[in-house]
Amino acid sequence: MPLLYSGPFDLIESNQISWSSQERTRRHAQLLFLLMNCCSEHPQLLSSTDDNNSEGGHPSSLWANLPPVCPTFHSDQTALKKPLVDYLAAYHHHYLCMNLSSTFPILFPNIQRHSLPVHATAPSSQVNTTITMFTRNEIERTLLLHQPDRIKTISLPIQRLAAFESVGPHLSSLVRFELFGVSWHFNLDPAIEFLQQHSRLHGTIRELKLAGPNDDRLLQKPSLHSIMKAIKYPKVIDLSRYKEATKDLNSYEIQDRDSLEQLLFDLDFVPPPVPPPSPPSLLHPAPVASFLREPRLVQEQDHSLDLIRTCPRLTTLQIGIQSPTAFNWAVSRYDADPSTMQHLNTLHLSSNKTSTVKQAMEDCVYAFRDTLEDLKGVALRLSPVDPALSECPPFFGWTWPLHRLTVLSLRGELAGWFDMNSLKYCPKLTEFHLTLYPYSPVKVDYLEKVIFAPHLKVLSLVGRWILTDRLLSILGDGLLKLKTLTVDGCEHDELTDDGLFQGLDKMSSLGTIEVELGQRVEALMREYRVARTRPDLSIRMRSDDAPWFEGEVRLMPAFRP
Repeated sequence: MPLLYSGPFDLIESNQISWSSQERTRRHAQLLFLLMNCCSEHPQLLSSTDDNNSEGGHPSSLWANLPPVCPTFHSDQTALKKPLVDYLAAYHHHYLCMNLSSTFPILFPNIQRHSLPVHATAPSSQVNTTITMFTRNEIERTLLLHQPDRIKTISLPIQRLAAFESVGPHLSSLVRFELFGVSWHFNLDPAIEFLQQHSRLHGTIRELKLAGPNDDRLLQKPSLHSIMKAIKYPKVIDLSRYKEATKDLNSYEIQDRDSLEQLLFDLDFVPPPVPPPSPPSLLHPAPVASFLREPRLVQEQDHSLDLIRTCPRLTTLQIGIQSPTAFNWAVSRYDADPSTMQHLNTLHLSSNKTSTVKQAMEDCVYAFRDTLEDLKGVALRLSPVDPALSECPPFFGWTWPLHRLTVLSLRGELAGWFDMNSLKYCPKLTEFHLTLYPYSPVKVDYLEKVIFAPHLKVLSLVGRWILTDRLLSILGDGLLKLKTLTVDGCEHDELTDDGLFQGLDKMSSLGTIEVELGQRVEALMREYRVARTRPDLSIRMRSDDAPWFEGEVRLMPAFRP
């Protein structure tokens, strides 16, 4: 009998590493069988225009026009025909993330994959042996039409959106719309029509997530203007999987900018620079402001983020920037009146130039100091080699308190340019992620000042950071609350067996270690696990081999903060 899950959609949304793809597909098939039986108990909710599903004026079960079920499932059909719990009605938001095509070979034997939709006049033998794209759409449409007023989220590939035209008018409580599965024949027209219709009827959508075209064969990228304009009161706009979405940032027509709280773009894409309207006059270049000096020096106004500066309720921003002066407006606004600042608490910035993202980070830390909780800076490329910088890199940081900052992530050369003394001004910092690219210059004693953030619970060191006995001892003495430690790809030639063991012993609160340091450290960690009695410590290795400790160690994907 298929498993009856207390929260069946956890099965769809979870990413259980311990499951093989075959096991996940098998469980999806069981869940699909259960959900379809839930739907068949409420046939009055199906569209009255579906003549194929009706006989004598009364809609029949959803199973009527499907091939016969596999005997394994068929024997359970009677038991599940009237499930004790209506799982679909109990689930208040709905994600269609299950790969139905992969479940069909399990649920329906002897199916034909490449066939045209079956008409009502087709022979019964053909109906019982064929399942098509049309059938898959009908199954998904039926799931959606089961108490559609309770659906909060819909997530669909754009290729199948047109099949759900009859569903849109019933989604009166839809809050989040996700569109993915874009290919080279990408066309936004069905999505625009869907959103415009829903906006006229209900206008409840607040969150939009789009995965855009990444196919090089597409010569002309579609415009997002109509999509953005169709949302009446946008709260979240997630374009983090839509490359080039920031190119036309200031031209987007957002109906209610006061409602926008989260705006997410792809951090790996930086829009090309916008040429200035007129040649610059003969002026002396403005000096670079040091982070140790206040008030900040503000250069000529940058208009690349005009849309963002006009969204008063914006709390979360993720964007790649081209200009180092992109946030000069925020500095000016804070100096004029701090009470007029946006309450930005999550800020993720990236740039192709380390100096550009460095300057923008300094401006943002200065202007949003009262609200920042999660700060991330990414330098996408290495700066040109400069012998002077290898001896004295251009540190950046701050000397004013950031009372709310809890998460700090730095990637690329930015991680090596950070002034660790700034951690003294982050009293609530609990997560610190540092990621170096290959060939980035590092110093042996650079990481010792991490203890300036004594309340850290998560520390991630990815890249060629230098691990030594002294460093692990200092971290063990200074980070008494550390619960998760990640070391991936670090240099450990100067790390001895005793130094590793003693350092880990000092980290008494440590609950999880995620390690990728080669075979020598693997052997040491195996020895440490056997020699030390720490039942609450989980050692996770990113390895292609089987888990070391059965029942306690599992394979981990590549960790990247």
